[in-house]
Amino acid sequence: METYNRDRHLHGVEEYEEQLNQTTGRDFSIGLAVGLLVGTIGGLLLAPKSGDALRDDISEQTQKFSKTKESGSGEGADFKEKVQDKTNQLRDKMEDKKGDISAKKSEMDEKKRVKSLDESAVKAQKDAIQEEVNEPHTDDPRTVDMSKYAEKLDEDKK
Repeated sequence: METYNRDRHLHGVEEYEEQLNQTTGRDFSIGLAVGLLVGTIGGLLLAPKSGDALRDDISEQTQKFSKTKESGSGEGADFKEKVQDKTNQLRDKMEDKKGDISAKKSEMDEKKRVKSLDESAVKAQKDAIQEEVNEPHTDDPRTVDMSKYAEKLDEDKK
């Protein structure tokens, strides 16, 4: 006899099977993680060493780590020195890069300034040409007033 499943009835078979597959995958992942954790701890405790030897090893490592942390000597101090040296080297490299970047930025700013000066000079020339073309005595911008040149020729002849 088949039982009534409200979710399957309301949402359809595809949605129900998809939800079932997602739940199964999630449950499997959680079970795998818990199983690995329990297996690791069990393996340590069931190792060929006796329980006393294993506990001694664990406490020895814990004490070594805590002493290194407290005193700052031994392997921990060497490690700390190495980390400090690497940190200083990286800091120096960053300062060098910072100087390079600021030099490139100032160079780009100078190029931008020169370009803007050139653009302003070109704009001034365009404005001057436009003013000359828009003089009131010229109806057609393609015509040139030769009277200016005639006056110059007269002055040159004298």
